[in-house]
Amino acid sequence: MMRHLLAAALVCFATAVMAQPSGQTPSQSLNQATGQPSEPACLRQINMYDFKIVPGNRSLIVIDRSRHRYRLNFIGQCYNIQYDLAVGFETHGTGELSCVSKGDAVVFRDPAGPGRCIIRDVQYQTPALDQQDAAATPNHR
Repeated sequence: MMRHLLAAALVCFATAVMAQPSGQTPSQSLNQATGQPSEPACLRQINMYDFKIVPGNRSLIVIDRSRHRYRLNFIGQCYNIQYDLAVGFETHGTGELSCVSKGDAVVFRDPAGPGRCIIRDVQYQTPALDQQDAAATPNHR
C-alpha cells in the first residue's frame, strides 16, 4: 500500500515538472513579455555574487548566485560607492535568508566614515533598464 502511494506522489510531481517550460521548477514562472520572474524581486544577501554601480550613483545592480539581476534604487545619491570593491547589506530581516527590501541599507567602507545608502526599492534589472543606463553613461573618448 505504501509503495502505491509513493509511486502516485512521484508521478504527480513528475507531471507537474514536465508541464513547466524547460529549465524551470514549478515555483518559477516567467513573465512572457519581459522574460523576468513574475514574483516580486527577492534578493537574499547570502546569495549575492557580484555588483555593478549604475552611473549617477543612485542605483546598484546586484547579481545573485542564480544569475538573477536586481536593481537597488537608493533614496538619494550614494556618494563614494563607485570607489569601493565590496559592499554589504544592513537589513531589518531576521536572517541572511530574508529579502533585501525598502528601508534596508547598502554599506561600504568610506575614508570619511562608514558609507551607508538607504534602499528606496528593489526590482529586477531588465534589458530596458540596461539601455537607459547605457544612454546615461558619458562617452569617454
